[in-house]
Amino acid sequence: MEIQYISLVATGAVAGLLGGMLGIGGSCIMIPAMVLILGTYDAAGVDQIHQYMAAAMIVNFLLAIPSVLAHHRNRAVWPRVLAPLAGGALFGIIVGVQTSYLFSNTAAEYLRWTLGAFFLYVAGQNAWRLGHARRAEGLAREQVEAMPVWRKLLVGVPMGFSAGLLGLGGGTLAVPAQQSILRMPLRNSIATSSATIAAIAWFGAILKNVQLGSNGTIGRSLMLVACLAPPAMIVAYFGGHLTHKLPLRVVRVVFMTLMIASAAKMFGWV
Repeated sequence: MEIQYISLVATGAVAGLLGGMLGIGGSCIMIPAMVLILGTYDAAGVDQIHQYMAAAMIVNFLLAIPSVLAHHRNRAVWPRVLAPLAGGALFGIIVGVQTSYLFSNTAAEYLRWTLGAFFLYVAGQNAWRLGHARRAEGLAREQVEAMPVWRKLLVGVPMGFSAGLLGLGGGTLAVPAQQSILRMPLRNSIATSSATIAAIAWFGAILKNVQLGSNGTIGRSLMLVACLAPPAMIVAYFGGHLTHKLPLRVVRVVFMTLMIASAAKMFGWV
């Protein structure tokens, strides 16, 4: 049990660091780690994946708060982009959760493959930018804010929809989508994604944990949160600062690695 506790605390710290630094939340790190540390089934043979998801959703919200403070201190969050992203994501979560009950396994698999291909495209796009360092990183703030609202909703709605349908961390999709659709600089995409997660993650956490509570297992979810959240929140603040202190090339390489790993997850390679 002591080893499991230490492992969960370490998992929270890693999720906080990468979540704060890359604006991804942390579910893609925490859920696989909990499966590895605690197993898929409990002593009664009940699948624990929903407990892990419920715990991760709470931690996503908690770690987003200090990371957003760090991004805000660096004046990297763009509020006029954040508002439509958050609104669209809330709508997308509701639709995604409801759609998850209608999708067949085969249809959901096709959607995962589409997301995987998109992640590989974004990784390639960032690799190309590594070789063209003198090229402008993205559009200016005024240009992005002047874009029509519907274009920003093209980022927010899929962010929420994928979170509701597949249980993805919304930032895994939101950061590359902001780069591709809104042509935002990477650092500002990360910061605005973190702020969006802070604005919407509480909603998904409530929905999931209320559902979990009806099965009498919410207490186990909160015990996991007690192990994961404190280190995640502490480290997330420093992760948010690293986004702006590290050379952009380093941030880009770490982000590319995450995109490739996410694509591998979508294609079922890992």
